[in-house]
Amino acid sequence: MPAIAQADWEAYRDDYQQSPLCDQEEATLWSCEADKRIFSLCSSPVVNRTSGYMQYRASRNGQVEFVYPSEKRPPLGFFSYYAASNGDASIEFSNGGYDYRLLDPLRTYSSISVTGPPPAGRGSEIECDGNQTLQLNYTMRLMYDSGLWER
Repeated sequence: MPAIAQADWEAYRDDYQQSPLCDQEEATLWSCEADKRIFSLCSSPVVNRTSGYMQYRASRNGQVEFVYPSEKRPPLGFFSYYAASNGDASIEFSNGGYDYRLLDPLRTYSSISVTGPPPAGRGSEIECDGNQTLQLNYTMRLMYDSGLWER
């Protein structure tokens, strides 16, 4: 496989499972299905600081309930990407006082956590099947090219 800087969509396309929340021409960078709900991070196949987009989408019983950001735009300023030395990776964002974290551990199941605003700050966590797509070289390239991750 090519290094992160040389990774391209064609080489990695088959490594991403398509989410029903993402259009056919989009990349499903992360997805979780639990209790008749689907959570997905959808992206244009090419993203950088000035073009392309990423959107988090959530549905219940097949109906989309939440889209962030509401418009398709470059992700810089909306999302943060973290890659840990142990192989774990995550995408984080905040909206309406709530903090969201899409976690993709290398060795265990993926999850999504949502923490409410202070003072209560109550949170919930949903376990998902394993993804390991946030660690793919092509995902990492998108995160770097879009300014969400600084190596």
